[in-house]
Amino acid sequence: MSEYTEYIDKNRREREASFASDPLSWLNLVGLFWLKEGRNSFGSSPEADISLPQFPQPVCGYFQFESGQITVHAESEMKINGGALVSRPLITDRDEKPDLLDIGTLAMKIIVRGDATLVRVWDREAELKKGFAGFNYFSTDPKYKVTAKYVRYDPPKPTIRVEGIGTEVQTFFMGQAQFSLNGVECTLEAEQSGDELLFNFKDETNNDSTYGGGRRFYLPSPEGDEIILDFNLTNNWPCAYTAFATCPIPPKENKLKVRVEAGEMKFKE
Repeated sequence: MSEYTEYIDKNRREREASFASDPLSWLNLVGLFWLKEGRNSFGSSPEADISLPQFPQPVCGYFQFESGQITVHAESEMKINGGALVSRPLITDRDEKPDLLDIGTLAMKIIVRGDATLVRVWDREAELKKGFAGFNYFSTDPKYKVTAKYVRYDPPKPTIRVEGIGTEVQTFFMGQAQFSLNGVECTLEAEQSGDELLFNFKDETNNDSTYGGGRRFYLPSPEGDEIILDFNLTNNWPCAYTAFATCPIPPKENKLKVRVEAGEMKFKE
């Protein structure tokens, strides 16, 4: 086994181990609910606005959503960030440290996607997670580690990121990677993602062996005019594992006319 193959295998093992040990993994998700203005009840009752059988009571409380702020009012035992519940607006995932609410085996977090405010719910005892046996990958192939020309945009190009739940987010293309793969000339737009570049793409394998919604990888912005694209490190979006994720749709510019038989394959048929 080559040093490069060992590196890819180690990366994959560490990712699987982290996923398996995470009680708030994508396989632990059990719900995604849109908040409406006003009162949003939650509990096991089918009549609750946020209804899941895992809640410990028919009505466990409610979220009050007014003027962009959310407060939670509990009618059964609930913790926030591991401590006693406090009376203040909840911190959403727009902040670096959003609030996490615990009730029974469930955990809840407020997330914001475009103009939508939602409640994401995990079950720490989710049956789907208990059956996790690892991810599926193509065999490592060094030919899918390619050196690309990087054309930096100055200024960055504004674009709209469309997400699978229908929301839209303003973002930027920071540059373009130009390369040849399996004899085909290709380009990928590099999207801004915090301090990194996001390469969100589709290719000809999406029809059979890989997740149909596309795949992704992240890289630091290069200092020069070259960038190393390692498709062996390509991973699926969380939407490949759960219907309760909010994944961005690959931009139309990033649909490669070539089979990229590298990185992660379908999670399950």
